[in-house]
Amino acid sequence: MQLRGAGLLVVLAAFATSAHGAYEKQLGPLAGTVKQQLLEGWHVGEQDGWFTLRNSDVPGGEQTFYVNPGPAPENGRITDVNVMVNSKSPKASIGIALNNNARKGLCLLEIRADRNILLFCLEGQKRRDIASVPNVAKLDGTDRIRVVEVPGAARFLVNGQKIGDIEDEAALGSEIGIMAYDEGTFGIADFMIVSDVAGKPVGVGAQGAAGQGRAGQGSAGQGSAGAGAPRVPSAASPPAQAPADNTPALAGAGPYPRFGGDTLRIVAVYIGIMRSIFLHEFGHALIGELELPATGAEEDAVDMYSALRIVEPTIYPSDNEDVNFMAREAATYAALQWYYSGMLAEKRGASANSAWQDEHTGDLKRFRNMLCIMYGGNPAVFENVVKHVGFEDRTKSRCTDEFNKQNRAWRHLLAPHTRVGTWTPDGQQPANAPGAPVNVVLEPSKRKIGNLFATAMSNAVTNSVKDLGKTYVLPRPINVTFKDCGQLNAWYNPREGSITMCYELIENIAVMISDIEMGTVGGEVVANKGGGAQTAPRQAPSAGQGMPALPAGAFDELKDFGVPPTSLLFSSPYRGPTPVKHTRADVITTGDLVKLINNEKNILIIDTSAGRDTLPIAYPLPDAGSDGSVADHLQGALDDWLKKKTGGQRNAPIVFMGAGMNDRSAYNGALRAGSLGWRAYWYRGGMEAWTANGLPTAPVKAASGK
Repeated sequence: MQLRGAGLLVVLAAFATSAHGAYEKQLGPLAGTVKQQLLEGWHVGEQDGWFTLRNSDVPGGEQTFYVNPGPAPENGRITDVNVMVNSKSPKASIGIALNNNARKGLCLLEIRADRNILLFCLEGQKRRDIASVPNVAKLDGTDRIRVVEVPGAARFLVNGQKIGDIEDEAALGSEIGIMAYDEGTFGIADFMIVSDVAGKPVGVGAQGAAGQGRAGQGSAGQGSAGAGAPRVPSAASPPAQAPADNTPALAGAGPYPRFGGDTLRIVAVYIGIMRSIFLHEFGHALIGELELPATGAEEDAVDMYSALRIVEPTIYPSDNEDVNFMAREAATYAALQWYYSGMLAEKRGASANSAWQDEHTGDLKRFRNMLCIMYGGNPAVFENVVKHVGFEDRTKSRCTDEFNKQNRAWRHLLAPHTRVGTWTPDGQQPANAPGAPVNVVLEPSKRKIGNLFATAMSNAVTNSVKDLGKTYVLPRPINVTFKDCGQLNAWYNPREGSITMCYELIENIAVMISDIEMGTVGGEVVANKGGGAQTAPRQAPSAGQGMPALPAGAFDELKDFGVPPTSLLFSSPYRGPTPVKHTRADVITTGDLVKLINNEKNILIIDTSAGRDTLPIAYPLPDAGSDGSVADHLQGALDDWLKKKTGGQRNAPIVFMGAGMNDRSAYNGALRAGSLGWRAYWYRGGMEAWTANGLPTAPVKAASGK
């Protein structure tokens, strides 16, 4: 039910050029510094002709790449680079830095994600702000920074506009390079250092490998040094052109927003838009084809189905960070489209004359409901989004409960029609149950964005849509068609069992997002445009506390019920056959547990069954086996509780047990702990096996509140 990592990689492969080991094309003389100077937490790559830096792990982190060409020559020197920044943090920035370690000086011009440009210098701990210029940066992939140096002075320009001059600063005369700051994705292209009027590239000093930069146009003349005036050229050369667009050539009319030229972001935006629309319509199809009951407004119900499916890949990430980044961004844009649409409607005064009989909830309310579900399922990923749009604490506090209720409801409704599998543990149909397929056709389009889906994204979209036919047992085929419709729409036709996805609707939403976030007009760049309650634990076992030996063959604890192991939490009420294996914990029998108790003095046993009796040394903690997601608030509360009980020793064995082999809550508890990195064990037989082996039990005591 989710766009798998393989599908996203197919899309990425259709866009990205093959990586160049030394990045010489993009970085020129900086290429040889990447391997030596790359910091932990930062990741590099090549996309669409850009050298990319990505930081999703180190808030406030800085990454620099420097070469040392020495002092500027008498006839001047130009450093030129094309940059981009894509970040939700307004302070994230990319820029050119002049650095002189011997004199403890640094001067930096940075383009920030909020479109502001800052120029400042540091000498030791002393900072001097030189310029702050708003709205010069375009953030559309065409921003160009140029530094023109002569001995003892330099001028900084962005997109041909002078930002500021420096003279006799401690930073001059040594290193020059690139600095990226904070979390986000940063792009660098066509970095070059030109040292004479003929445009001959400068040789790189000892700190970098020699590289041939491309010659700049124009020349750096030597300016006069009047009293108090910086000695810089009186006029700077025009900015160089942006690097060639390496995205797939698209036939057709209409706009094609490129969102700063970052391939990952392009894929995320378009996939996010498509999934939000399609999964909404597929929710209608499930209700219609499977005759599911709906006690509320159907439009709202299928919005919830869509939100649950969209957030799922962010809860269970893959091993590929690019795929995870695209999944997070796609989920964000799936919701943000309703926020932007609603805000624009309010700005136009639409709220006063809204169609009160429309079956659809208003856009802002739809956004609130979808984002609340997504935030409830994965608060860490969507915390910045809810802060940005101003979610109140009261709203945030309700989201985990809303996610759990909607997740349970849809899983219960769909279970009788779902094939059991790793990602569908609640399915009540055999894995090989016969059923009709979901077919998909992406027709050629007269529009560029339509052809983007019909070509570069075709395989990924086709595979993800067809996977739904493998998940659900459908009574007849559902035929999905992406096409030019001549209208902004998408719909499910219950008579035909079909879904129509209009390219025009996807294009309209993409243009809206681009105009708001990138400052485009009609999607095109315009030149010169300015945790739950916890029960009381029992005492942990003392060292050397022994248990009796077991009678042989007392209970078959490894009986296979044919349920595959899953990385999803089982939903309430947690009754049903369990897998014989676990994805995040070791499965143990009663004999294994007795050995652990006898040999591991730090063992922690947690009973999630909420029964009257348990092991004498167990901690009754039913909440640990709750459903929800392994990224919800309960996950953090469980982690804190385990740290407290183990003294932070993550190598301590943590055993989860329930009422027996049909109690899925213990599986959930082990999955939660294992996902947090604890040494987790699942005692599958639980109390049923323990008592069958004649071992001692004790009544559960009332909670003490500690």
